[in-house]
Amino acid sequence: MDLDQFFAFGPEVPFTAKRVFTDREEYIRAFQQRIAAHLAEEWPVERLMDFQRPARNVMGLSGEGGIGKSTLIRHLADLAQRGEFDGLPDDRSVAVIDFADLSSQSFETVLLRVRAALGRLGKSWPAFDVALSAYWERKHPGESLVRFLGKSSSVGAVSDSLRLSEQVASSIDGLFAGLGAVTTAYRVLDLVGSSTRQSITLRRLRRDLPAFSLILQEESPDRMLGYLPILLSADLERIRQKSPVLALCVLDTFENVQVLPPERGGLEDLVVRMAYLLPNVFFTVGSRRPLRWHDPVRGVGLTYGGARRWPGLADLTDQFPVDGFETSDADLFLRERLLVDDEPAMDAEVRERIVAGSGGSPLYLELSTGLFEQHLARGETPDPKVFGEPFPELVLRMMRDLSPEDRDLLRAAALLEAFDDRLLAAILPEARGRRIEDFIARRFVRHDPTVWPPCRLHENLRRGVADCDAHTPDGWTARERRDRASQALAYLTDFTLSIWGDDPPDELTPADHSRRTVAAFLLALHGAAEHDVLPPGLGQMAYTLRYLGHWQVLTSLPRFSASPQLAVLAEVARLTVQVDQEATERHTAMKAAVENAGASPYADYFHFELGSLAQFTGDLTDSDRHLGMVADQLSPLGVAARFDLAGNAFRRSRYPEVVRQIERRSAGTRLERIGTGDLIGHVYLHNARFQEAAELFTRVLAEARQADAPLWAARAARHQALASMWFDPELTLRTVPEARELNQSVGEVVGLAQCDMAESMAHAMRGEWAVATRLLDEARRTFEAVGASAELLPIDVVEVLQLIARGQDEQALSITVRLAETAGAEEAFLPVWSAVTALWTGQPELHDFTRTRWLDLPETTRERWVQPLHRLRAGGGS
Repeated sequence: MDLDQFFAFGPEVPFTAKRVFTDREEYIRAFQQRIAAHLAEEWPVERLMDFQRPARNVMGLSGEGGIGKSTLIRHLADLAQRGEFDGLPDDRSVAVIDFADLSSQSFETVLLRVRAALGRLGKSWPAFDVALSAYWERKHPGESLVRFLGKSSSVGAVSDSLRLSEQVASSIDGLFAGLGAVTTAYRVLDLVGSSTRQSITLRRLRRDLPAFSLILQEESPDRMLGYLPILLSADLERIRQKSPVLALCVLDTFENVQVLPPERGGLEDLVVRMAYLLPNVFFTVGSRRPLRWHDPVRGVGLTYGGARRWPGLADLTDQFPVDGFETSDADLFLRERLLVDDEPAMDAEVRERIVAGSGGSPLYLELSTGLFEQHLARGETPDPKVFGEPFPELVLRMMRDLSPEDRDLLRAAALLEAFDDRLLAAILPEARGRRIEDFIARRFVRHDPTVWPPCRLHENLRRGVADCDAHTPDGWTARERRDRASQALAYLTDFTLSIWGDDPPDELTPADHSRRTVAAFLLALHGAAEHDVLPPGLGQMAYTLRYLGHWQVLTSLPRFSASPQLAVLAEVARLTVQVDQEATERHTAMKAAVENAGASPYADYFHFELGSLAQFTGDLTDSDRHLGMVADQLSPLGVAARFDLAGNAFRRSRYPEVVRQIERRSAGTRLERIGTGDLIGHVYLHNARFQEAAELFTRVLAEARQADAPLWAARAARHQALASMWFDPELTLRTVPEARELNQSVGEVVGLAQCDMAESMAHAMRGEWAVATRLLDEARRTFEAVGASAELLPIDVVEVLQLIARGQDEQALSITVRLAETAGAEEAFLPVWSAVTALWTGQPELHDFTRTRWLDLPETTRERWVQPLHRLRAGGGS
């Protein structure tokens, strides 16, 4: 008796259940042959770097649901890991990636789990771990990779996670000659880029691995991630040369990846890259669909696609259809699966009926065994006629055999793709906690403590419960099912929006809480589509993910052809994060997307995002109109809309009004305080309180890191540079590199332009005009490319100051006149800069400085704004 049975039936159960595996000799032989051939291969660097070579390190197994693919591919891996085949090395490791788990939709998680599992094979993985640390700094600024790995449950088994944490720390500290990179400053990017005090190992990596330096030099963390497996492969091969090892990777439920759009940088492309760039790892892939990496059409969307690279998939020597059990093997399964006094518990008639009805499906056999167990546990001899019905009837029989409470729990568990005890309690508030615990322990509930939510049903069983429920005596009506689904989605909404509070649930760290919001949003979105409901909180959830910086998730949302409202929501969410697209084009596309949305439950979300994008393009009248439709809501969107309306007043240079609006707000949560602090920092900057602004942005940056809000961390860092550039060039040049990395990590293209602008001013202050001019030109090109016409600090202002300092008064005056004309237009935008540039050029008639609503007396503010020009002339003027 196993643990699940003990707590399901008690200690006095009159039978014994065994785990049985049968009728897979053909696949075992094929797997054994491929492993033997795989172990005979060697992969020197030159061969690894041949990206046209054929790959034979994949074995695909495909078949219909419930046919036993998952059991088979995991059994094959277990046989190898236990050393059941001749000629296997002593050291073996298996990584298991199940794409039924929502967290596996992130390639970062996939790669970390593979690396964690491989860590058992060797103590040192320097190439991968250094590059991983550099990637992590860019992608997750302010969050220690070592601390994350040491505490996270999402990387895999606890022992693997802790081992990986220790190995990464050891690699970094060792490579940088005891500088304490991990334990103190944790500035791997600075240390990698430095030519001083680099270890022999680091110099060897740069010399021997052509890909190593190239990957480290890549500024985009997402592009880095896709090619990191080549470094993992090189580390593994170094270990293999010292002592033979076997590395295996199981990719389960791969059909969930295959249904995504086939595009470069998509999840399937990244997984295929991993398999191709890790030729010394053997992959077994289970899917309802055959692999098509070789297909000339599908291969177009893959970096490493085509029959030349995957000949074994093209000629089917590496692809195997998985069929059901033969009759004799199905009977053997039933005879050995359940025993009474060491004899088969099922008589021949029952077994014959089950085998005949199963069609060889292991899932059918397993569910039938569970049904038989229930009868034996009650001391009953089941009627043979109970068994052998088609799968829907089997599910119906199983449901009828459960208690009324367990039937409801099974229905609740089948509503969404994954669940935990709290989600079940939210769906069934009348259920007792002990009953929920007992239900989760049942054999048909799959449980993985390394993911969240940790529980799920087999997809066939989940669908079967919904299909058969109408025929149970107490089945839920369609309305009840929709109501229960709505309760589930409301729970997920509340969990996601709780990120706005200062106290995370279950004492989660901000980082873990932030990551779980992604799973909660995807569960809610897919559940809404499946049950044809429109939970009102989805728009708030989408905004929250954007605010937290989970842009990749929003970029790759599916297209919901069956639900127009969800399709519009997904399209708007995608447009909000496509920052490399020109802003006015995005604004036009977003207006077109919501044009026919009608009375959408997500109207507030649409209005807010339209208002936010209109603000970005400089159309403040349109921005006010959209934001005003949301500003009275007591929700995160309402708070954000009121904040952005204050931002519009700021853009009109009405600074006392901005301060009054913010002072009327409550202190708010941490995330709200971050946004408020950022805006007040800009008010100080525009009023020439430069040091106060820089200090405030520094505090905002620290709080954004603590809240695991990378987008706001990126903004605070670049704003800190924009504030310090007016009075301290050395501080600015120290600040810019980190600000650039933070903005690169979250795809803030405008932020990168602002970093160029701040660095340009710092070099100008030092008299380094060639560098200053080049950086300012690069910033202008970036602003123009993304259509950022409404920046809080236009590049024209910096250019005017630099032109005056260099004695080019005529060009400076031309720009000043244009700014004055803009300030006088019907849609006034940032008139402060017209006032400031008119002050610098000595043309007060262009803009009356006293007309601007400053925080302080105009004379005081005027004197402060003259100081940067004095500093620039003293330090770098011609």
